[in-house]
Amino acid sequence: MITTVTLNTALDIIYSVPTLHIDQVHRLPGITVPGGKGINAARVVHMLGESVTATGLIAGYNGQKMQSLLQQEGVACEFTEVQGETRLAITVLDQQQRTQTEFIEQGSSYVTPESLILLEKQVEQLASVSAWVLFSGSIPEGCPADLYATLIQIAKAKGAQTALDASGEALRYGLQASPDLVKPNEDEACAWAGIAPSDHYSEETLDGVLTAMLDHGVKTATISLGKRGAIAAQGSLRYRVHVPELDIISALGSGDAMAAGMVTAAYRGGDLAEMVRYGAACGSACALQPIAGKVDLQDVQQLYQHIKVTPE
Repeated sequence: MITTVTLNTALDIIYSVPTLHIDQVHRLPGITVPGGKGINAARVVHMLGESVTATGLIAGYNGQKMQSLLQQEGVACEFTEVQGETRLAITVLDQQQRTQTEFIEQGSSYVTPESLILLEKQVEQLASVSAWVLFSGSIPEGCPADLYATLIQIAKAKGAQTALDASGEALRYGLQASPDLVKPNEDEACAWAGIAPSDHYSEETLDGVLTAMLDHGVKTATISLGKRGAIAAQGSLRYRVHVPELDIISALGSGDAMAAGMVTAAYRGGDLAEMVRYGAACGSACALQPIAGKVDLQDVQQLYQHIKVTPE
């Protein structure tokens, strides 16, 4: 089994408009789906046909609705409830301009020391019956900055392999626990390494960041590059992933889908080349959908044939 951990869950509402007109009224139906990076990843793992359980923190009516919707999709849920309210995340897709505008509420959940103990016990129990535990997304206010590190250590102690897809402080502290797999994007990875933001990072810079992650005890380090694919490292191995050009509907959740695909491939016994190829196929397939964390298995299989992985 694969377990996903989402500390900052959300209830996503997605609106798609032919053209977004500022300062005008738009009347249109919305799509409400469970959200949060690990939730998106759990949905993809389920669609790929593997057993998955989603855990993490939920609060209030929004949290209950999110959990109910996720269960209706067939994803097993074992969340820890806290006080407050799970945040809303609203996305507006402009079909003509091919843009996506996001409005994400600041979290209003309240995490107590007692609820953190319950969460740790939940992760410990699930890790004991899981081959992989994937930790994804940001850490809510009020939680310790090193919470991912603590949870990763708990999961590893139970024999599970661990993956981390996060940014900022969550990534910095999480890497201190040496997860087996990390998958930030290039901006997130370079920020972790203390490199100034840039529109273009050199190959030498990105390779140096991969090496630095491996030096932290990470077994597999991957940096996603959006339309340019990805690069990955494992020991002395280095790979570059080349993806085909796509008519993208929404890039929302593509990174989450890639992480899910990589963990699924590893769960099935795939090597590094297979992990990044399958992960890239899932990320690309997600970009063809309006809903984050949703893939069509046929799209994944077709895209897989067109993705190239070359040694560096």
